[in-house]
Amino acid sequence: MPTVILLDVSLSMFRPVPSSDTTETHTRFTLAAAAINSFLDYLNVHVKLEYVALVTYSSTHDVAVPFTRDFDTIRTKLTHLEEGDKTCLEAALLGINHLVMSEWGSQTLVQTVLITDGSCGVGPLGRNLVIQALPLPPPYPSRVHIIPIASPNEPSLQHAMPLYQKVVELSTNTNHPTMAITRGVIYCPDQLNVPGVVTAASRLCEQQYQETWSTLRCGQLEAKVQLFPPIIPPADSGAPPSRTIHVIGFIPLQDLGTPISISRHLVLPQAQPAAPRDNYADPKTPTKEGSSSSEGAEEDAADPSKQPHFCVLLHGALKVESMGAIVSLGNGWFGSLLARCEARARRSCLQLALGTADAAPWLGPLPQLGPAGNGATETFPVRATRSYSGGGGAAWSRPHALLADVQKVLRHARKLPDKTPHLYKELNRLRRAAISLGFSELLTCVGAALERECASLPPGASQECSIQLAHAANALRDPRTALDIKHTLTPPGTGFSGAPSTH
Repeated sequence: MPTVILLDVSLSMFRPVPSSDTTETHTRFTLAAAAINSFLDYLNVHVKLEYVALVTYSSTHDVAVPFTRDFDTIRTKLTHLEEGDKTCLEAALLGINHLVMSEWGSQTLVQTVLITDGSCGVGPLGRNLVIQALPLPPPYPSRVHIIPIASPNEPSLQHAMPLYQKVVELSTNTNHPTMAITRGVIYCPDQLNVPGVVTAASRLCEQQYQETWSTLRCGQLEAKVQLFPPIIPPADSGAPPSRTIHVIGFIPLQDLGTPISISRHLVLPQAQPAAPRDNYADPKTPTKEGSSSSEGAEEDAADPSKQPHFCVLLHGALKVESMGAIVSLGNGWFGSLLARCEARARRSCLQLALGTADAAPWLGPLPQLGPAGNGATETFPVRATRSYSGGGGAAWSRPHALLADVQKVLRHARKLPDKTPHLYKELNRLRRAAISLGFSELLTCVGAALERECASLPPGASQECSIQLAHAANALRDPRTALDIKHTLTPPGTGFSGAPSTH
């Protein structure tokens, strides 16, 4: 779950804070910086893999630090920020929407931590008019949490609270089909000083950024692991997955393909307790570093990265053997464990793809899979690979993957007759995948799209273009072969120069 820290840098944030301590003077901005540093300190210990971006705003917005895991970059940037002018929350939310859509798309849950001075900044326009102008809800699942740097009894905060509550309510896209999302929270400091704002930030961390621990089990082997990001099941999905990931079998990657997943999570090893010291080891035996073996053992015990862990063993085995593990999470939830390369970090890691029993239709229901027989050489008739990988089928876990495959067909259709073989190759690939998944409505829609392309041909287009488009549209909807996965669409012989002949 990426996080955006939205920091108000308007002139009112740089007002001195009344204090009885005359030795040190704070402004609301310095208190906000203290809250942010406390927040980053918590993430650095408990949620190291969280991506965080810093966005500042006044009348305009500025992406001070793009999404990063280097929290020191954000801390350094805080000391070099300059004040702006007036507060305009609308521009800030528009900027965040553009940043999130360009970096993460519309399916990733993003949390926004809004830190402001407790003034809505609406001026004479009126609160209701400003609320109507806010770009909410966003086009992606989100939660907005607010930390007002203000005393609970300040009149400006009391005036702004209805606006903040409306922002929290509207920013939660409860109609988003991906997941059930809870609303954000307003964390008001008890006192307008450093301990007060740090306590508010701590409440935010403890309630919204808790670690999710699970048990990875395979036979008699068992280990504690952390899932990142935490599992958030979709709305109306029934009972949530259990905290135990039980490996029930292994399968070659070429047969597993790309199962349909609801969400993906990194599986990280939890540090194991130190092993008991060997009483029979000779403490005087020197090591390569010139220290005793007992000192080296103590150093290894203190370093979690040097402790054996089943999660690391499983990741290495899956990577070397090119296999995936089928897992059960209880309550009808299944998934696959794969050794994947994380795109941003460019390093291999163990990844859990969470799904249901029908996540891989070409395999059948996952609970009914059994061990392969002796000498079994059969392969599954339909293999699911990523789009544009060539020669394989298609697996659509997200809408944009399906849209990309349909757009590829239409691009070939607009370049007829030169792309006639490519058009039918993609149509056959799309058709086999749609029949395998029981997605016959897709073929009807693609056929209608090809008919629209035929009707919109320019007057000077070759007659072969209209013939090929009409033939392909009719062939997709032919009831005689509608559910025949072995049938192959072929272009008709048109008699034109260069046209392929299939008869």
